[in-house]
Amino acid sequence: MKYRLNKLPVKTTNGFKINDVEVDLELPTYNMLSDFKIDGDISSLDIKKEVKEETITSKIGLDVSKYYEINITIPKNIKIDDPIFITYDFEKEDILYSKFNFNFEDNSSCNFIITINSKDNNNHFSHIIENTISKNESSGNITFINLLNNNSSSFYAVENDVLENASITHSIFDFNGKTRLYNIYSNLLDRFSKNNINTIYIGKDDSLLDFNYYAKNIGVESNSQIRVEGVLSDNSHKNFRGTIDFIKGCSNSIGEENENCVLLTDTCRSRSLPQLLCEEENVVGAHGVSSGKVSEDKLFYLMSRGYSKKEAEKLIVLGNFMNIINTISSEDIKNKVLEQIEKEI
Repeated sequence: MKYRLNKLPVKTTNGFKINDVEVDLELPTYNMLSDFKIDGDISSLDIKKEVKEETITSKIGLDVSKYYEINITIPKNIKIDDPIFITYDFEKEDILYSKFNFNFEDNSSCNFIITINSKDNNNHFSHIIENTISKNESSGNITFINLLNNNSSSFYAVENDVLENASITHSIFDFNGKTRLYNIYSNLLDRFSKNNINTIYIGKDDSLLDFNYYAKNIGVESNSQIRVEGVLSDNSHKNFRGTIDFIKGCSNSIGEENENCVLLTDTCRSRSLPQLLCEEENVVGAHGVSSGKVSEDKLFYLMSRGYSKKEAEKLIVLGNFMNIINTISSEDIKNKVLEQIEKEI
């Protein structure tokens, strides 16, 4: 069945062919994959898990009628320095429909790293919905790492509410899969609320990648930042939509977005649409997109010092990625990400 998914909040001309994405998809029947691992200091957290049988629709646009819900509350004034690891290992033909509710209470802080792994080459399906509330003075980091195999599909949809002087950072590291769709929808509701969205992606073979990010600056002096770095090769196809919306009354707010895509072959395809919507005069908004092959000057410089073309391209791409990679709070995970990038490029 064909689905129109990841629709722009405010459409542009159909000629750009980026208002949404058409995906030919057979949604698998529910098969609970709930045997995830959670590691780290969770003694201070309130964690509840249950199976839900009710229909919800993710921001991507897919309905879910039965799913595994995980509610995680970081209590008031609790600050956890070391990251909490949540891991799903897929094998056989595992299917995952899951929903996370993260509740950062006042003046709390915690980092979560969610990883999905393939343990074989079967066709796996993952659809994760995340709802996050970041209350006053809280600080949170949620990192999602997709390590599924090339035959699998991954859908990740996020909704944020960020309150006064709170900050939330989402980092997406997307390395594998045939179909991969992401949607992050953030409401910066109060004064000094802040949202960062960081993404690294690698597209190869005939994979489809689609990103739709929306940051709604509502509070006075709110701040939204979107940074995306990627590389495409073979016949892969990527769409990026980034929208920063300045609502009337959000004076002195800042919104910036930037996407950079490196094309390693002539047959891959990249489409990007950065948007700034503005109802308030006293704001600072900026966006930029670049897409193209590796700089010939950079290649020449590195190859003149003994690197092969492939090695030089890899170094340049890694250089683009490092600012985002360095935001990972775990050295072990950072090294794992670097190893995966070395393997995939």
